[in-house]
Amino acid sequence: MKDHLLVTLADRGFLRQAKQLFSSVYWNAGWHGDYMLLAHEIPEDEQQWFKDRGILIRNTPPDFVVNPTAGPLSYSATVTAKLFLFSIEFKRWDAVVFVDADCIVRSSLDALTRTHRFAAARDWLGTATLESQTLKPDRMSPSEYQKAFRGYSLTATTFNTGVFAFNTAILTPDRLTELATIASKYQPFARFSEQLWMNLHFYRNWERLPPRYNLFASYLCARRRLRAEDIDATILHFPRFGCESGYRCWEKENPFYNEWKGNLDRAELIDIKRLRPPARRRPRAQRRLATFLHIRLALQKDYLNFVRNKLSLRTRLRRLRKIMGRTLRFAQAGLAFGPPSHVARRRRRARCAQQR
Repeated sequence: MKDHLLVTLADRGFLRQAKQLFSSVYWNAGWHGDYMLLAHEIPEDEQQWFKDRGILIRNTPPDFVVNPTAGPLSYSATVTAKLFLFSIEFKRWDAVVFVDADCIVRSSLDALTRTHRFAAARDWLGTATLESQTLKPDRMSPSEYQKAFRGYSLTATTFNTGVFAFNTAILTPDRLTELATIASKYQPFARFSEQLWMNLHFYRNWERLPPRYNLFASYLCARRRLRAEDIDATILHFPRFGCESGYRCWEKENPFYNEWKGNLDRAELIDIKRLRPPARRRPRAQRRLATFLHIRLALQKDYLNFVRNKLSLRTRLRRLRKIMGRTLRFAQAGLAFGPPSHVARRRRRARCAQQR
């Protein structure tokens, strides 16, 4: 057994994506640790391809697959199985790196193995606050919604769970139980299922990874008009955006399809016993700075909206707290001194009318 573990998660419908992910890690990252597929309801005969190449298989326990809230942005229940990575059994490795199967890895992941606790990149700017990770249930008042998140700031910055890493020193016998408790309590509020629960569990107790470890490449092409050749990162992530097509790297109209298909074709040649060096060296500082500034400039509207939304949310929450405070003070005053004067006058008039 090796010191580090790389994991992805898949069900039967995502096997090609998992093969491509492992291929991109093997050929591009020069990964020297173990590989593992967290398998959700995959038949034994379909798991054999991975076993033949030395990839470990861990079938997900049914207890940790929770159906997320139904809605246009809800995801398959499979994604909730990644919570099982915080089981004490993963202490066999020093560090665990998780990468979603809808990613392409382009260079070394060794830096992720040096994290001291839990580390992830900030979520995409449009959903990078705790409030954006939630859905308010129907018929729930704003005050009840606020009360459900007592102890959490809804303006807190959140991370994306498509890529994360952690030092297994954080694993304790109680951590999985704590995650299960949060999942049970906040299931009705989850907009992105396990992402909300993990953000609540690691609330303000996580290391922020640079954006290059979780870059939403299709968004930059489709929404911010960047050319594919101008987009570079260690990990390119291709989540879906609602029901829009073309955002997934395995869709032929996606500008990164050829790269994804090339990795998939080379998956048959994986031989984990033969370690490979990273496919390329890290770009020079000048090139990295130019890429960073190019992407930052393209996202300037997103950054402005992110700050504006945070300020707007803080204002709304302050107003709500003032209203709740006034209501509580009036209620306490009523209990201590009887009903307000206009109510007392109305009652006196009613008694006088009855006496007449």
